[in-house]
Amino acid sequence: MKRRRTAGRLIIAAVLVTVAGCGAHDSASDATSATTGPALGVGSLPPGAAATAREADSDVPQCATADLRASLGQETAAAGTVAFPIVFTNAGSGPCVVEGFPGVSYATGPDSEPVGAPAARDGGSAGPVRLAPGEQASSLVFAADVHNIPPDRCRPVAVPGLRIYPPDNTASVYLDRAATACGNGQVTTAQLRVRAVVAGARGQ
Repeated sequence: MKRRRTAGRLIIAAVLVTVAGCGAHDSASDATSATTGPALGVGSLPPGAAATAREADSDVPQCATADLRASLGQETAAAGTVAFPIVFTNAGSGPCVVEGFPGVSYATGPDSEPVGAPAARDGGSAGPVRLAPGEQASSLVFAADVHNIPPDRCRPVAVPGLRIYPPDNTASVYLDRAATACGNGQVTTAQLRVRAVVAGARGQ
């Protein structure tokens, strides 16, 4: 009788060990399955949605000169240089994209040839800027004080304004801004420097 009770206890203990082992295995499997598979971060888009967003941006046309209203922002002065933004406002009826560097030169009128060398590019492109109607992008311009250049090299000329080509456009706009330019286009010191277009009206 004693042997039977001992054998029965051994059988029950074996069953309990087996059940406990299965439960632990199932818990581990459940934990593993809960962490497998990529999780999308907050604000991320599935690949299909991201591709659709890129395609939508590519359908937006480039901003044409006729759809942009150009103006000059507030000037700030530093040693031998004045900085000011050229502000482009989307005056069209739909969105458009502007990217890269505008062409900027001193001019004596809307259709005049550049006076001296046009603006040299400063820095790299800042990427495309999408403008809804009424939104603005801007490009910062640095104008050197050409009086610091010897007159026989500079050949100073009084100019009434700037001729500006929005990025990737062949049509220009003219803005009044009286200054003194170097009539000698071979002067190595850049009389104007221009940065790429960025969003907003302050340039950078």
